[in-house]
Amino acid sequence: MDVDGVASPNIYLQDLVSFGRGLLRQGLVVQDSTVKNSFLPVDTFAILLIDNSVVYKNAGDIRVLDRSHLHPGQVVGSASDIAGQIGIVTGVTTLLDLAERDNRGIATGVIRGVSPSNLRRVRSLNLGDFVVSGPWLGRVVELDIDVDVLFDDGAVCRVTDAKSKMLLRPDAEHKDYRIQMNCDLYPGLSVTGRNPCSLFKAARWLNGYWNPGRRVGTLIKVETSGVLVYWIASMHYGTDKELVEASAPPAYQHPHDLTFFCAARNCSWGAADHCFFRAPCSTKTDDDNGDVSIAHDQEEEEEEEEEEENNHPCFENNQDVIDNEHEAPITLVVPRTKQNNAILYSNQLRKVFFEGHRRERRPQVRRHVEVEFPMSVASTRTSVDVLWQDGTLQHGIPSATLVPFSMMNEQEFFPGQHVVENDTSIDTNNGGHDDATSRVGIIRSLDCKDQTVCVSWFKEGMCPNEAREVDYINTMSAYDLKLSFSPYYGDIVVRLVQSGSTNDGGSVKLDGKKKKKKNADVVDLSWVGHVVDLPDGHVQVKWGDGSMSMVLPHEIVIVNEEHYMDLWTETGDWVEDDGMDDAPHQPPAANTDNDPRNPADHSDVKNEDTSAMRTSLLGSVVRSLLQLTGDMVARGKGYLTNRQPPPSSLLPTSEVPAATENMAAAVTTNVVDVSCHGFAEDGTTSSADESFIFPRFDVLQITPEDHHYLDNADQGGSRVKNWAKAVQKEWKILENDLPETIYTRVFEDRMDLLRVVMVGVSGTPYHHGLFFFDLQLPSSYPAEPPLVYYHSYGLRLNPNLYESGTVCLSLLNTFDGEGTELWSSVTSSLLQVVVSIQGLVLNDQPYYNEAGYETLVGKPEGRRNALPYSENAYLLSLRTILHVLRRPPRGFEDFVKDHFRRHGKFVLRTCDACLRECVVGDAHATEPIKEQPCSAGLKLAVANMLPILVAAFTEIGAQGCEEFEKSYALNTAHSVEPIT
Repeated sequence: MDVDGVASPNIYLQDLVSFGRGLLRQGLVVQDSTVKNSFLPVDTFAILLIDNSVVYKNAGDIRVLDRSHLHPGQVVGSASDIAGQIGIVTGVTTLLDLAERDNRGIATGVIRGVSPSNLRRVRSLNLGDFVVSGPWLGRVVELDIDVDVLFDDGAVCRVTDAKSKMLLRPDAEHKDYRIQMNCDLYPGLSVTGRNPCSLFKAARWLNGYWNPGRRVGTLIKVETSGVLVYWIASMHYGTDKELVEASAPPAYQHPHDLTFFCAARNCSWGAADHCFFRAPCSTKTDDDNGDVSIAHDQEEEEEEEEEEENNHPCFENNQDVIDNEHEAPITLVVPRTKQNNAILYSNQLRKVFFEGHRRERRPQVRRHVEVEFPMSVASTRTSVDVLWQDGTLQHGIPSATLVPFSMMNEQEFFPGQHVVENDTSIDTNNGGHDDATSRVGIIRSLDCKDQTVCVSWFKEGMCPNEAREVDYINTMSAYDLKLSFSPYYGDIVVRLVQSGSTNDGGSVKLDGKKKKKKNADVVDLSWVGHVVDLPDGHVQVKWGDGSMSMVLPHEIVIVNEEHYMDLWTETGDWVEDDGMDDAPHQPPAANTDNDPRNPADHSDVKNEDTSAMRTSLLGSVVRSLLQLTGDMVARGKGYLTNRQPPPSSLLPTSEVPAATENMAAAVTTNVVDVSCHGFAEDGTTSSADESFIFPRFDVLQITPEDHHYLDNADQGGSRVKNWAKAVQKEWKILENDLPETIYTRVFEDRMDLLRVVMVGVSGTPYHHGLFFFDLQLPSSYPAEPPLVYYHSYGLRLNPNLYESGTVCLSLLNTFDGEGTELWSSVTSSLLQVVVSIQGLVLNDQPYYNEAGYETLVGKPEGRRNALPYSENAYLLSLRTILHVLRRPPRGFEDFVKDHFRRHGKFVLRTCDACLRECVVGDAHATEPIKEQPCSAGLKLAVANMLPILVAAFTEIGAQGCEEFEKSYALNTAHSVEPIT
């Protein structure tokens, strides 16, 4: 029976797809054109068939049959409503159809509806497997494979470490396989070597001896002979990396000493996987998907066979070499079966016996070699249980009607997750209070359209070891919450046991020797398991031994499921460096700008005659520069700007003209009254203090003490030739051509340092905000780009701007790029850098700045996430305003106050417009507009923020705050630190 395909708007890696009728016209998607350096055209997919061959098909020619790769804890959406709510997978059930093959590899029948719990893999351990040894949990990051090869004349040899010795299949160029659940070597496979003569000559010959004419053979046995394990946790030390590394067993282990523990996301079966039926005595599993099995089963059978051989009087280690002229051929005997009754095979072990005889001058001894030919997974049928964001639990959903959903915003929550409130207070010591002292709640439901969350809040002041009681339930804005780290569906967890306990996890002595284990020696797996449910704040865990229990969150530790290749690179001397360059990661240090600063006297700000310092309009050079930045890809995390710009974000803004017009038309003078970019309601400029003038560019004598790069050694002695000349040239460009809304300070005592502040441009979530950056020019400048640090105050308001201060931008060589995206010593400049950050990073659709998200422009997934991301960016910009008012970077204290004295009323009007259901983006709309209103969650968050903003702006004497003071009086629950 063929599985009906489901039309899906998206096709994902590991999907089971069909391009016709029959098992031979369906397979697993293993590559698409989005893979870096892929040779595939757009919308073309590589499909792995059940015979391990690969074909290429267009998206329009294939249909999705199944998604067996879905696993508990994975976020999914409905294929028919990708823009709607999403859910979390809580359970998966899969049935397999298996294709039987004879010793020639020809399919002889199909066994349908087989449970994964009845199957085992070709070899006991694979890369990425979780393994247990006594009280230790680890990951397999490298392994050795030994194989026995049978030749046509009956000779048999054993090749150790077969992968490193380049043992391969003759048709390997046209074959593929899944490395986590499968292996490229399996019984019945024809193999050879890159240099078969030397490969087989060095092998251990079990029957016969080396002959240069033997170049191709058939595998009759595949076993894992050794593994490299990265230990990640223990029942005594949890996941404490230092303690685990200091006390863990040796990294190199024999599979006999390890017990396999399956993580659901690594143990899904798919088309073309090879498998065997389990032996009747080895059917211990965790669930229908075979989540746990003992790795010793296959090893025990192999050891018993080896022991029989060792005890046989004719077995003399490797001295049983037979003369070629007297060698008796080994014959292949295949038991006869009834193909029309193939279902009976599910209760049989399909083994083929090879019989051989030794040379006649020795006593004739029948030598048996058992060969078990694997079956291939032909098809899968998977049903999934999903807990949706609205709290609905749905069972038995066909997997093809769901799609994986990995591109989520920070304010996405799911029922059962623990949360705490975002801290809106501005603490100069740490930027906020500790989450440990915050009240904790548990999510009941979320409305993804309104961005509102129903939360059950626990009583405060309870001991961690007490069962938490719900104090009250209320509805909050999703933007006012953040996750509190707690176990969730599918997480692998470890139950902590005191080191003095007699429960040692069934540890065995690691002396490097093989020890035969009896079935009675049960390995203790009662301390490692995975989360299956979250009832009322408790955690239900299914342990490795199959038992279930309810625990409190503090009684268990979550195991971080890093990719095994990331762990492999950390194993030090055990393996060589892989030589791969990863994309830059976010530095771990947090940027909170904790040091409170006092206002400084601007004695070095020169009050020169503005008329004498006027310059011409933007010259042709800068026009070309702005055109270049408009065309180039300034993608932090891969944002492509050569796409058609999306519609303007529906976000807070005033009547200021669009950003591009602002930057192109406003640069008319070098020294500008700050009020020139503050507009009153009638479109004229407003002024709070006409005497305050702040040059867009100025040279200060002393570098401020809070400059991020102040302590970086000034490498004047090693600077390239003409370095000072290049810097002075940059200063001249900045002095003449800075846009109106960018202000720069350079320093006589440190010519390599700069400080820049830019005003968020119109039509973006950042409008009216101030964003500060510290720059340093390296000694090799301009061969290398400048170093740039963002004053984030611990907030992530843009994909390109990290909490740590890192600015991720191709132009700065902090992200991959090519061509004009990268820094050029000939054409790039500091002006290009600052203009790119203001116009292309702090843009109207920051969601699409994230790596790969530019492909979502105009798609339902993009539309679903872009507006909530922008709403959250707007709220973070408001919080940044409060931080900047409390702790302005030195040299800009007076500028900050004057800016918000003039613009504070526009910030407040934007917030008020949001609460009045006007379109976010028009701060002066007088009539509610219903086509594109703010979300209810944004309104709740703004209502909480507005009284704090009113108090802060009133304190500095901002214009126009009077109209908001009565309506949005500061609640006594909020405390505002005085602004100095």
